[in-house]
Amino acid sequence: MKFIRIAPIRGQLLYFAAVSLLGLLTIKQNPLLYGALFLLTLFFLKEFKKLHASLLVLMSACYAVFMAAGYFDDFETVYTGSEKNFLVLFDDEIKVDGDLLYAYSRSLPADEKLIIKYRIKTIAEKEIIQNLLNPGTACSASGILSSPPPATNPNAFDYKKFLERDKISWILEADQLSLATCHKKSQSILTMLKGFRQKEVLRINQIFPDETSALAAALIFGERDFFNPETERSYQKIGIVHLLAISGLHVGLLTGMLYFISIRLGVTKEKTEMLLMAFLPLYTVMTGLAPPVIRASAMLLLLIGSKRYSVKMNPLDAISAAFMIMALLQPGIIYDTGFQLSYSVSFSLILSAPVIMKTFTSLAGQTAAASFIAQTSSLPIIISSFHEVSVISMLANLLFVPLFSFGLLPILLLTYISIFWASPPSFYLILLETLIHNVNLFAASLAELRISTLVIGKLEPILLILHILLIPIFFYMWEGFLIRKAKLPLWIFALPLIPLFMQILWPYMSPYGKIVFLDVGQGDSIFIRLPHNQGNYLIDTGGVIPFAKEDWQQGRSQYDPGKKIVVPFLKSEGIRSLDKLILTHGDADHIGGARALFEELKVKQLILPRVPDRSDLENRIIDVAHKEGTEIQEAEMGTTWSSGGGEFLIINPIRSPADRNDGSIVLLADLGGKKWLFTGDLGLEGERLMEQTIKGLDIDVLKVGHHGSKYSSSESFLEWTKPEYAIISVGKKNRYGHPGKEVLERLKEAGAVIYRTDEGGAITYKFKGNSGTFGMQLP
Repeated sequence: MKFIRIAPIRGQLLYFAAVSLLGLLTIKQNPLLYGALFLLTLFFLKEFKKLHASLLVLMSACYAVFMAAGYFDDFETVYTGSEKNFLVLFDDEIKVDGDLLYAYSRSLPADEKLIIKYRIKTIAEKEIIQNLLNPGTACSASGILSSPPPATNPNAFDYKKFLERDKISWILEADQLSLATCHKKSQSILTMLKGFRQKEVLRINQIFPDETSALAAALIFGERDFFNPETERSYQKIGIVHLLAISGLHVGLLTGMLYFISIRLGVTKEKTEMLLMAFLPLYTVMTGLAPPVIRASAMLLLLIGSKRYSVKMNPLDAISAAFMIMALLQPGIIYDTGFQLSYSVSFSLILSAPVIMKTFTSLAGQTAAASFIAQTSSLPIIISSFHEVSVISMLANLLFVPLFSFGLLPILLLTYISIFWASPPSFYLILLETLIHNVNLFAASLAELRISTLVIGKLEPILLILHILLIPIFFYMWEGFLIRKAKLPLWIFALPLIPLFMQILWPYMSPYGKIVFLDVGQGDSIFIRLPHNQGNYLIDTGGVIPFAKEDWQQGRSQYDPGKKIVVPFLKSEGIRSLDKLILTHGDADHIGGARALFEELKVKQLILPRVPDRSDLENRIIDVAHKEGTEIQEAEMGTTWSSGGGEFLIINPIRSPADRNDGSIVLLADLGGKKWLFTGDLGLEGERLMEQTIKGLDIDVLKVGHHGSKYSSSESFLEWTKPEYAIISVGKKNRYGHPGKEVLERLKEAGAVIYRTDEGGAITYKFKGNSGTFGMQLP
């Protein structure tokens, strides 16, 4: 009998990992494209790598297995959305921020994952929740099921898809959480470890000062919720935000420390390895099951286990096996940014390690080379996620990585361990807080440098593919020069950057312009981009009208549409500076996000209405504008300018109004073959005054005043303007009842096609020359 000889798999798992990824993408993305790539991969491995046919057969089987895994990863909910009463099991940490409870849970007995949100009613209830609820607790709750919101703005994070990949279809917005019914339902090792994590994070927050507790919770337990958003943003801008989370480096350092201590204490190598194999899974759970930690722990477990059981496995095989295990168990994880960054950087470092270790003999040289490889390999993911890249990230990593890895991490870990015996002395905590505060200040000062980041924008698909292909080509050429010890030509370093510079130049070459009415909730923000990048304007920034809350109800940070929606959108468009920022009037829902724009972008000119007295918010914005060197202009009726084939005329304020809304800047624009009227919060009195002052105004598109309030868009105003299209920027289920039924009826009677941001998300008009089309973000 003849037996089929199977070639050794050792050293080939990288190719298996590649085809497993292609198998998932074939099902989840584009069957034809990724199926063809799979066949090309097999051809390449057979013709150029000369792999044995048996390995190619095994790879084909692996491809089929992962296709099946992707296919069966689909999930169907058992709920219709009409259910009201639930028994929920909290199977993860419970987050309490101000008066908001937020947690991952499972409904019983259906065992379906739900996000639960609950507004805590009293401070006493908040204290009970913090003491009573922990992983493994089940409680009765009543409320409504709502579908997670999709991305309602271009290039925005899609929360709905994010949850779907974790098999979550509903958010339970609870109006009642019956604490009297709460009881322990699960006592598994997993829930006990999660409960321990929740309790210890709370303990750290109570014992340590503010900045110390935030960093300790992040570095010890992987909990970043306590960070000041501004501090976190500073670390992100200089490319070292990964230091505020537990990474593979931390896992490696901690494992090395434990190994060294165990050996010094006289524990045998065999027992030490067994202890580490028991410790790593527990540590992974206690640090929040973050993909980088799972990846590093899985790699170490495979390497330690293979050594113990005399199975030869190198680091490349270990990381490939870890990749396949994680992707098989949770196929949707391939879309997780942390997962992508962890594996792209780790694969690159492992593949480059032999050349780096041989070429660079000093620790400083090896560290610099490793940092360069890590930064370069992560570029496509960073740019796709954040649309910008840190220019000083390599320098920042060289400064901060040793400080965090060999300084702050051991100090905070030992300080945390010490609290089990005695509280640290006050003077020690003050010194530690001062040290961490100054480290954060240094990071913030670097982030404030205008050169710290370069906005790229969302890469065009062809440029993204080119960028991804050029990076391994660059590494191959770079390492070739290093091996030959030849002089490196500078143009090689520019190779992976070519698509980025092409993207930066793209708007200057594009004949298209666009007008985007962003969905900022109950507010306004309108972006205008002229063809060939001849002008970038923003009318209003969105914002939130603050309502009084007690101290215990205040969250760690207030939601800011300018920071969360407008700035990310502008960066996705490649906007590094605004030619004009037009703030129509002083209401918070129109200008509340302006500060974020000044912090992140260059604003060349700020246009405000001329009014006798300004709000405090307006005055603060003016102060920031002065500080940033922005030209400030007070709008007057008759102010006009033209650019990029567009004509712009300010037709209001006509005179100082009794009501701030009626003093809104009203802008008339002739753009993309249509006449546009942008009205701010113009009300009935302002409309009447304009009708009396200006004779006949025939327009095509009306931005409906004051979010469709019944005190705007009168019959006479609509007769005067004769709009073909009416756009209403309004928040979903807002407390004001906007848009008013009367306004909608008047617009319909006027024959206008109505677009609403609360129904269709952002509304975009893309044009070339004098023709263009409207589109909504949501179908």
